[in-house]
Amino acid sequence: MGYPLPRTSLYVGDLHPDVTEEDLCKTFGQVGPLASLRLCRDKLSCKSLCHAFVSFWFPGHAFIALRCLNHTILRGKSMRIMWYQRDPFSRMNSVGNLYVKNLDKSITSARLQEIFSKHGTVLSCKVAEENGISKGFGFVQFDSEDTAMAALDALHDTVLEGKKLYVCKFVRKIWRQAGEPGFRSLYVNNLDECITDDALKDKFSEHGKVSSAVIMKDEEGKSKGFGFVNFDSHESAKKAMEALNGELVGSKNLFVGKALKKAERKEQFRQQYGYEGTDHHKKLDDPTLYVRNLDRSIDDRKLEQLFSHFGTVVSAKVIRNSDGVSKEFGFVRFSCQVEAKKAFNSLIRARFQGRTLYLAWAQHKDQQTNSLQQFYSHWPKQPYANFPPPPLCTYNHQPRHCNSPLFSPPIPMKQMIPWHPTLYQNFVGTFSPPNPFQAQNLQGARCTFVRNLY
Repeated sequence: MGYPLPRTSLYVGDLHPDVTEEDLCKTFGQVGPLASLRLCRDKLSCKSLCHAFVSFWFPGHAFIALRCLNHTILRGKSMRIMWYQRDPFSRMNSVGNLYVKNLDKSITSARLQEIFSKHGTVLSCKVAEENGISKGFGFVQFDSEDTAMAALDALHDTVLEGKKLYVCKFVRKIWRQAGEPGFRSLYVNNLDECITDDALKDKFSEHGKVSSAVIMKDEEGKSKGFGFVNFDSHESAKKAMEALNGELVGSKNLFVGKALKKAERKEQFRQQYGYEGTDHHKKLDDPTLYVRNLDRSIDDRKLEQLFSHFGTVVSAKVIRNSDGVSKEFGFVRFSCQVEAKKAFNSLIRARFQGRTLYLAWAQHKDQQTNSLQQFYSHWPKQPYANFPPPPLCTYNHQPRHCNSPLFSPPIPMKQMIPWHPTLYQNFVGTFSPPNPFQAQNLQGARCTFVRNLY
C-alpha cells in the first residue's frame, strides 16, 4: 500500500476582480518559492473569474500559506484558501458541509472558522457577503461527516454576539427543490415591539413544527418590526400564512407572506407595480398611501388607529430622522386596493391633530424619477437661449437747456454701446465689490458731486 503524496497545491477563492497574477505572486512568494500559479480567466473577455491555483515546491510552504494567508485581505477583499482537490466528485459532494444562519454582521469568515475548528478539521469556511457586508449566513465544511455532526450538535441554538445560531446540514438547491417543492420560510412584518423570538415561535408553532424563528433587531437590540419563521414542511408554512396573515397579535395586525430573496422581491415588484409610457393608472395598484403634514406627536400607533377604520392596515410607519424626531410624513399600507381607495377618498384634506392631511399614492423611487423626467422633458433645456437681446435705447432727442456751448452734443446709444454677445459678461467681470478694510487706489479720480453744506 502506497503512502499518499504530500499536498503542495492550494485553491484560492473569493478574490477581488482586480487581483492580478503579480499580486498573487507577490503575496504567496513571501512564504516560499512557487512552482506554478494560475489565475483563472474568461476565455472571451479575459476577465478574472475570482479564483486561482497556487503550487509550491515544498509541502511545508503550502501548509504555512494555508495557515497564515487564509482569510487575509487582498485588494480590500478576504481570500478563502483551501487544499486543492483533484477529484471532481469530492469537490461537488456535500459531505461534512454545514449551513449556519442568523449570524451577527460582525462575524467574519476567520471568526466563524475559529469557532467551528474547535470541533474538528475545517476544510473551508465562508460568510456570505454583499458589497463587503455580511448577509447573516455562511457555510462550514469539515473533513468528515462525524466531525460535522459533532459541531452541529454542539453549536446549534447557541448564542453568539447576542444572536441564536441556527446550524443544519447543507443541502444543494437542486436537491432541495426536487425533494421538497414549495416554500418553507415566511416573512412576518408589522410586529409589535414587545414580541420576542420565543413568542413568535410559539405563535407559529400552532400550525406546524417550526425549525427557527427570529426577529430582526437594530444595533441597539431593538426590534425592527419584522422577522422570519422557518417550518419543516411546506404544508405547515402555507397553513400558517393563510391563518395568521392579518391577525391581530399584540396591538398590530400581522402581515405574513412567503420569504423572498432580494432578486425575487425586485422581480415581483417590477411585475406588480412597474409601468411604462404614460399609463399612469398602473401606479395605483399598490395599496400604499403617502401621508404628509403630520403633527410631530403622531407615532406609528396613532397613524395606524386613524386609518384602521377603513380596512386592515398591514403597516403604518412615521418616518423619523437619526435623532428620532418625526419628519412629519409617513406611509400606510392596506391589505387590498379597495380599502386604500376608501381611506384615500375619506381622509384627503381631513383635519387631524390640528393639521390638514395631504394624501397621495406612494410611489417607488424609480417611478418618481420617471415622472419628473417626463414632466421636465417638455421644458426647453435653455429657456432663455433663443430670446432676442434687450432693446437698446435709441433716444437722440437733445433737451433745450443743453443747447449751450458748454454741453457737447449727445452721442447716440447705438454708437456708444454697440450690441455684442459677450458685452455683459465682460462688463460685469471687470467689477468687484470693494473691501472696506483695504486701501482704495482711486488713481486720480475725483468726485463730481459736492453737497451744499451751507
